Amino acid sequence: MNQATPASERTRVAAELFVLLTAATLVAGYAAMRYGGLWGEVDTSAAATAIRAMLQEGQLIPRQVAYPNGYGFQALAVALLHVTGLSVAQLQIFGAALLAVWIVLPAWLAYRELTGSTRGATLATVFVLVQPEFLFPILRGTHEKFTRGLMFLALYLLVRSILARRQTRRFAALLLAFYLVSYALVTFNNLMAFSFIAALGLALALNLAVQRLFAARGAESTATQRRLLYAIGVSLLLAFLFTFYAYPPARHGLQIVRSIGDRLALLFLDVEETAASPYTIVATAWISPWVYLLVSIANWLLLILSFLLWAAQTWVWQRSRAWPDEPRVRLLWSLYGAFGFLSALSIAVDFSGALSSNLQHRIFPTFAMLAAPVVAAWLVGRPGTRPLASRLARGVLAVAIACLALLALLKATNEPAVSNKWPFYVPAEFVALRWTGEANPNGATWTEFDERLTAAMVICCVEEIDRRRLASYQPQPGVRAFLISDVVRARGQRLGQPLPIEGDSLRVYDNGAAEIYRLRPATPFQR
Repeated sequence: MNQATPASERTRVAAELFVLLTAATLVAGYAAMRYGGLWGEVDTSAAATAIRAMLQEGQLIPRQVAYPNGYGFQALAVALLHVTGLSVAQLQIFGAALLAVWIVLPAWLAYRELTGSTRGATLATVFVLVQPEFLFPILRGTHEKFTRGLMFLALYLLVRSILARRQTRRFAALLLAFYLVSYALVTFNNLMAFSFIAALGLALALNLAVQRLFAARGAESTATQRRLLYAIGVSLLLAFLFTFYAYPPARHGLQIVRSIGDRLALLFLDVEETAASPYTIVATAWISPWVYLLVSIANWLLLILSFLLWAAQTWVWQRSRAWPDEPRVRLLWSLYGAFGFLSALSIAVDFSGALSSNLQHRIFPTFAMLAAPVVAAWLVGRPGTRPLASRLARGVLAVAIACLALLALLKATNEPAVSNKWPFYVPAEFVALRWTGEANPNGATWTEFDERLTAAMVICCVEEIDRRRLASYQPQPGVRAFLISDVVRARGQRLGQPLPIEGDSLRVYDNGAAEIYRLRPATPFQR
């Protein structure tokens, strides 16, 4: 805030930021403590493996395993481990959610510039924090909390540099900071960085199209376009140098995709190389489609409302031929259109089955980052009403936000009451797995209907058992040992799947809450 800001305004802004940070801390604390630290998740376990490799070898590209899309998160995690004295498991289990609180500050700064008001910044930050698809990735032990935060910071610096272009020293400082942030974004995840740069390119194309079709030319819009062009060019150069020269593992994803079109999609749509039937998760991961719609209602409300507002705004400007020349207004409008186009394209790629089955889940959080200020700017810009009606509207909005936040938390934490994707485990299951690791060192043990226990074991106790001896999903013919716990039985009932053991299987271990069964030998050579 500048010195001209009244003291009362500074106090109000400080209070709003305090409330935002407190609310984010409560959300993160709930996510960290919901399962008492006894949970596992596949991306968090993969990040834990990469962090351990960098910690043990002391280099950015470990020989054991290197995260293919960047080294930023692992390097930051190693630094935090040295500073705090925590273990990798403690950092990934408890620090994963708590570190997400930092995202509030860059988000608020970016939204203040895009909406042009502090109240709009606060509302937009609240709106994005109640989005379950946005909360889920930033609460995990992955790079996304920092990647999203760097995107917010890049947007803030981009708008500020456009507005300060006549102040040479400030402009130079903002310019340098923007490119440093852009490179940091690339080091955390080059695919998300390429996707972000692609959106900037589409935003520039939208601005040029408007200028050409509707003669919406102005000094401010021309300066904005020039600044966007330089930002895109330099950022793309940084991303290219990192992907193809500075960090060789980043080329892996591109090398395994043969077609040029798929490679471009891999770069600019943040695709991971998975292939399955798209959107089956709706039918299998929740107890019913209606529950899925309920816990995802914040996503749909933001999507529908922001699109209607953006489309109406575009229609009004087109009919009146009065396209605004103010940089932040034109930039917000074009960025929303750019990320909206990428989201629509991601759905088409999903249904094509060419590269991924969950691309829209990966790109929607970025779209939500631009949809939130569209709605917030509209609310702030509405004409004033009577005091009683205004207080009533604020009360209704506060209650609605609280309800949406609770529903978003249920979805972001995969609440077992409504979700079929259980992330938690009980200590007795790990005790049984340690026993079978000692008693059956040369054979595999089936653990669960999915990766629940194998992911948790990698995060928590990778040194205690060889993960290659842990089987999951549909057991292979060679697997003869099976972990059957109270949680596994309850999970099988929820999923409607029978336990993969025969009625005459031998119970060779029992600790009260978890058991190990072995199939009876079918031939004299089996044990």
